[in-house]
Amino acid sequence: MATKLDAQGGRGGEVWDDGGVYENVKKVYVGQGDSGVVYVKFDYEKDGKIVSLEHGKKTILDPEEFELDPEDYITSVKVFYEKLFGTPVEIITALIFKTFKGKVSQPFGLASGTEAELGGGKIVGFHGSASDAIHSLGAYISPSTTPVTPPASGGPTKLDAQGGRGGELWDDGGVYENVKKVYVGQGDSGVVYVKFDYEKDGKTVSLEHGKKTILDPEEFEVDSDDYITSVKVYYEKLFGTPTEIITALIFTTFKGKVSQPFGMASGQEAELGGGKIVGFHGSASDVIHSLGVYIAPTSTPVTPSDTIPAQGGDAGVAWDDGVHDGLRKIYVGQGDSCVTYFKAEYVKASKPVLGIDHGKKTLLDPEEFVLEDGEYITSVIGYHDKIYGVDAPAIICLKFKTNKRTSDPYGMNSGTEFVLEKKDHKIVGFYGQAGDFLYKIGVKVAPIAN
Repeated sequence: MATKLDAQGGRGGEVWDDGGVYENVKKVYVGQGDSGVVYVKFDYEKDGKIVSLEHGKKTILDPEEFELDPEDYITSVKVFYEKLFGTPVEIITALIFKTFKGKVSQPFGLASGTEAELGGGKIVGFHGSASDAIHSLGAYISPSTTPVTPPASGGPTKLDAQGGRGGELWDDGGVYENVKKVYVGQGDSGVVYVKFDYEKDGKTVSLEHGKKTILDPEEFEVDSDDYITSVKVYYEKLFGTPTEIITALIFTTFKGKVSQPFGMASGQEAELGGGKIVGFHGSASDVIHSLGVYIAPTSTPVTPSDTIPAQGGDAGVAWDDGVHDGLRKIYVGQGDSCVTYFKAEYVKASKPVLGIDHGKKTLLDPEEFVLEDGEYITSVIGYHDKIYGVDAPAIICLKFKTNKRTSDPYGMNSGTEFVLEKKDHKIVGFYGQAGDFLYKIGVKVAPIAN
């Protein structure tokens, strides 16, 4: 039986409940009014048929749509709500949906007021309350979740392109062995050109999209024994652009190499990854409107290492810093009740490698744990717990033990304690899940040299 999560928002309107008896949500329709969300409709899948249920009041404008791939499902929805001028109770001002494959909907409405997130598994139904506006929204979570499965042929998994819907579609395919080099050209308002050097049968295949400018594109080259594991895509609708365009791209490799931000990181953020990226697809005109990736079904690690299972809650977006030789510094940011931000600075081939940000910074600067020469981390002691208003457990506290000392606790020692370590090994990489909070953290370890 599906778990019913409480509706978030105001208490006005009449209560409605679609139930949690469906197998999936295939499509979402959202209608907006002058002050917020006034209409929702959901296409549910049950016994091979579509069941459509709608709530609220339609306007003269057609509702906007968010459609899912056949093998994908919604894992969370952000609900924004507030009491506006002329409304006796809170109404929903915006909704943002996320899927298992990392697809993120545009914000349906203006994201203002109180924010709540519903999630923690596969969403199979909705409930809430409505009048001439949508006052609240809740969800049903399936007790079991089936991961996205690669095609039966064993080929790569295609992750949906993130960004706007403008331009012409292009698809390089997932038939390559690796991506060796990325070229990104920038214009006045965002990314206008991309080119990829792929490796296939010992040869380089170069494919380009968009429009070159008079400035040479910037480059990100991947080491011969490395590969790209994720790309952050930033996109928004700018003045003079009829649809969203990509404003910036950031690439990360297995070995922890992170590209500079190609462009100005603004607008909506989405991260594509989960394995070895072997191809790209998207849409383009005079600018790049969207970008998606192909993920290889298997990836061979570059450096021998062991992975210690991550601890914490199942929410947010998965991230992986890869494997390095060691660590130089750790940054931990705290909020009112848990850890909200994490970043590590690594060492690879005697050179510093700065990891990317995970989670969300607060007004307080993150605290730093700096390692001395010859010092390495042997274990991470942490705590995770449920916090008010959040469906999944989050990391409450982190503490680091080295071959010389133990750090102060970053956070409060409360909740469920966990220890990440392996005897006679040192930590050489971190991975986990993060959103507005650090939900989960795990480590990669390598033997300590004599």
